[in-house]
Amino acid sequence: MKGESRMQALTKTPLVVEAGQGKKMNVIGNQVTLRLTSQETGREYYVFEAVTPPGVGVPPHVHQHEDEIIEVIEGEYEFLLGDEMYRVTSGALVYFPRFIPHAFKNVGARPGLTHWTVIPGANFEKFFAELGSLPADGPPDLGKVAEIFARYDIELLPPPEA
Repeated sequence: MKGESRMQALTKTPLVVEAGQGKKMNVIGNQVTLRLTSQETGREYYVFEAVTPPGVGVPPHVHQHEDEIIEVIEGEYEFLLGDEMYRVTSGALVYFPRFIPHAFKNVGARPGLTHWTVIPGANFEKFFAELGSLPADGPPDLGKVAEIFARYDIELLPPPEA
């Protein structure tokens, strides 16, 4: 409990989130289920699952405030980390530190499932809420997506050269 008072530690409530529980939303084509909100973790982190259809992902971008840890539960993905592209499958763990360009895409033939932890979580949760409020029918409005990214100090980058 270094750096944290006993009272702060005691105000966090243990909880169990059963499979399938949590708010569901569409975030840029990914079907997201919120597992732990930043409110439930004292604003320290945010946990969600994402089902990503084949060919769907998130373009290259850089976070100024958040680190992300992703576990691939099912499927086959490509992850861009800095200048390197990695192809991973079920069981892989991927770490995106803040300030490092990154992206991902489901390159498999079936929907993939990933488990994400974002640290810290409060700002990212608001970011996701805004992205999740965009219309889910059809491709996302990239102009609105870019505006939302910029509002949360997340810089969209051009795609890597093939």
